[in-house]
Amino acid sequence: MVMVSIMRTCTVTPNEQTPNVKLWLSECDQIKPYTHAPTFYIYLPQNLDNYSSSPFETLKSSLSHVLVPYYPLAGRLNSIGGGRFELNCNGMGAEIIEAESESEIKDLGDFCPTPETKKLFPFVDYTKDISEAPLLLVQLTRFKCGGISIGVAISHIVVDGKGALGFISSWANFARGENKLVVEPYHDRTVFYKGDPLAKPRFDHHELKASPTLIGHEDAEERKKECTNTMLKLSKTQVNKLKDLANQGRDVTSRPYSRYEAISAHIWRCASKARKLQNVQLTSLRIPVDCRNRFKPSLPPGYYGNAIMVTSPIAQVGKLLLGLGDACSIISQGAKNCNDDYIKSATDFLASQEDLTQWRTGFHTDSKKGRFIGNPNITVTSWYGLPIYDADFGWGKPIFMGPAGLGFDGKSFVIPGSDEDGSFVIPIRLQVTHMDDFQKLFYEGI
Repeated sequence: MVMVSIMRTCTVTPNEQTPNVKLWLSECDQIKPYTHAPTFYIYLPQNLDNYSSSPFETLKSSLSHVLVPYYPLAGRLNSIGGGRFELNCNGMGAEIIEAESESEIKDLGDFCPTPETKKLFPFVDYTKDISEAPLLLVQLTRFKCGGISIGVAISHIVVDGKGALGFISSWANFARGENKLVVEPYHDRTVFYKGDPLAKPRFDHHELKASPTLIGHEDAEERKKECTNTMLKLSKTQVNKLKDLANQGRDVTSRPYSRYEAISAHIWRCASKARKLQNVQLTSLRIPVDCRNRFKPSLPPGYYGNAIMVTSPIAQVGKLLLGLGDACSIISQGAKNCNDDYIKSATDFLASQEDLTQWRTGFHTDSKKGRFIGNPNITVTSWYGLPIYDADFGWGKPIFMGPAGLGFDGKSFVIPGSDEDGSFVIPIRLQVTHMDDFQKLFYEGI
């Protein structure tokens, strides 16, 4: 068991005056959890042996600098009614924690999200008024072996993964003394389509409706079932094999299915088999889609907010199981449909709602709250293309970066391997009774 002791906690504020403003949050922001997305980075001891400064002091000092351009992260959320919030840029600051552990990095195994990895993640007390909670919390944990972890908690309603990792890469640059931003953050969220409360949606937005339910079962029954996490690995060779299988017999003039489509389709099919779903069972695959370049015109390069909308193709299990290419086709069409007009139509629907509470996606910290999107459904979030290994604060790149927890049944990530050799790691959460079969099916034939 990994034991972690908190040594000290500090509040870090921007080291210069920043705008004291209240920022409007888009409907795309509003439907994200206001809880904090849990990620952590692992650094080996050999990269710290000759490091002269205290890593904790380095993080504190550089954070105070980078919070100047990223001043919203030093603010707080204010509830404005109707399940909506605004971002109060009041400069109250971020929280940074120093912790120690008598354990070693090897005790964390393959870094699969577990109750042990959650100890590397800052604790946030959600029983308090949300206006008191920092939007950014960081925990530096020193291990007995000399290595360290950095657990980062950023309120999801404030920013998506691309924005969060852009901030962390810029912070790392400041920590190394380079004092430059990866991209200048753009904080005016009104450039994201605001929505017309009087406009009618032009599409059937099933991603904003209740997800398919298990035939003959109630959601409440499924929520109670025990779940577990595992970490799967795919080599470059296995990824290429999946991609080849997906494109087998496909017209050469058509766009070949991507690695993400092939991996996601494989996960969806394996989960459906492991869950022993009936052929007539409807199942959805929730796919977060970056809208930045799907708008016309595109959002500014440094747009700092949530620009992720979900597409959620639904299919009968029997259709999925026809073949990997068939599942890829369903996924591809779902992503293709998520264009400028579709995004604006979804926003119009959300803008017309008096209260957005029921559309806010499930909490990261408690799978018993929020919308239920578990069995028979799957969520696959891709971190491919994000700068997840750029977090070099002066002691080398991390050997691992991933989620410290997985919130609900069916949640999974597709994360590039740290060697950046074309391999992937896939943390996934499923019901205990389904996990063994899923793992066997996952590697069959590849």
